[in-house]
Amino acid sequence: MAELAMQALIDDYDALARLIGQRVRYLGEEYEVTDLLPAEGLLIISSDDGCDVQEDSYGRPHRLVPKRQNLKFRDAEGNPSSIWDELAFLDGPVLR
Repeated sequence: MAELAMQALIDDYDALARLIGQRVRYLGEEYEVTDLLPAEGLLIISSDDGCDVQEDSYGRPHRLVPKRQNLKFRDAEGNPSSIWDELAFLDGPVLR
């Protein structure tokens, strides 16, 4: 994606929210965009294939949950982070 288009995407909450539900490939594995935390600059992606063990509040293994990645989509200055180079959108190009 062009740098200006990427900057416009991360500055537009509605455009980012439309990413939820999109399938992506990240570091060779398939995920789905499941959540967005714009204040923290996080894009949450979850895998259907892998599972992680979630601990309870005491640190004990509690249940299996989908493998999840929390990705910083912008840096401290508000510019797109490098994760955009590692994400491939499997449902087609990101449209604004």
